[in-house]
Amino acid sequence: MTTNKLAAKHDIFKKNAILDILYSLCLVAIMIVLLCNPKQYNKSVLDGISLFAMCVLPGLFPFMILTRLLTGIGGVQKLSKLFEKPAGALFGTSGISSYVFLMSAISGYPIGAKIIADLYCQGAISQHDAKKMSVFCTTSGPIFVIGTVGTILFKSTKVGIIIYASHILASVMSGITLRGKHKKQSDFAPAVASAKVDNLIASTVSDSVQNILIVGAYITIFFLFADILFQTGLIKIVCYPFDMLFSCFGLQNLSTGFVFGLLEVTRGAKMLSTHANIWSVCLCAALVSFSGLSIIMQSMNYLSKCKIKARSFVFSKCVHALYTFVICFALCKLFVVS
Repeated sequence: MTTNKLAAKHDIFKKNAILDILYSLCLVAIMIVLLCNPKQYNKSVLDGISLFAMCVLPGLFPFMILTRLLTGIGGVQKLSKLFEKPAGALFGTSGISSYVFLMSAISGYPIGAKIIADLYCQGAISQHDAKKMSVFCTTSGPIFVIGTVGTILFKSTKVGIIIYASHILASVMSGITLRGKHKKQSDFAPAVASAKVDNLIASTVSDSVQNILIVGAYITIFFLFADILFQTGLIKIVCYPFDMLFSCFGLQNLSTGFVFGLLEVTRGAKMLSTHANIWSVCLCAALVSFSGLSIIMQSMNYLSKCKIKARSFVFSKCVHALYTFVICFALCKLFVVS
């Protein structure tokens, strides 16, 4: 091995060691903060679990089971043949992407990502198709957007419909924009044999319980993390660049809610809804499409099985959020949302 290669290898190890030390120090600091005020952070954890149990679990768990059964019985591929040409023309993907898009649009996060991973692991789609589908087949659902964000938080079903319509239209536009070239590849995962119905039901229930607990864990962790930022005052440092940006448009009172939404979208939407105006609606719509780091990590828990890199997925969510903001602003003006 040459001297240059040894030096490069040494630099990599040195950088990794520094990162490991920084991560360790951050984790120790978080532990100390938790120990200094255990009562407050016990409440934060309980609030996160409550949010998951009341707002996410009832709407997500049934769809997680049903979509897993649909994918497992193998009927999806036959139905998807009807959409082969439209999907290829618009997104450069196989017709099966239409099914994933529909299930994601109905069920919400992170169902789309999970179906993509299931199909890839079954050998039904390639890694190339999985990456393209992750752009437009990972969406929120009407129960959360119209029901929770619109009707409950903004006190307006019309606002919820506008946000949901913007979100779905922007998803399609993102899929078209980032479609790349349509090419056939042989990067399929080894096909898994179809399970018998009784085995499929048992494995589906077990798999769904495990996955719904993972979703709940992510929500609770980010809810706790947001509270730590708020209680320690670090949120002011994080919000500072957004304060500067938003103040240019006279919207600095929305920056804290937006930052919380970048971490966990439900909490951010709740904070933005207290300033009900066209800008808070559009920013909330953008957050729904970006989905927040909590949901991004939930989605990557599945998409990593398809060898999809986090940075490319985050980039696609940023594009989705930008399109959503513009479309939502236009729809708010059209349907007179002040």
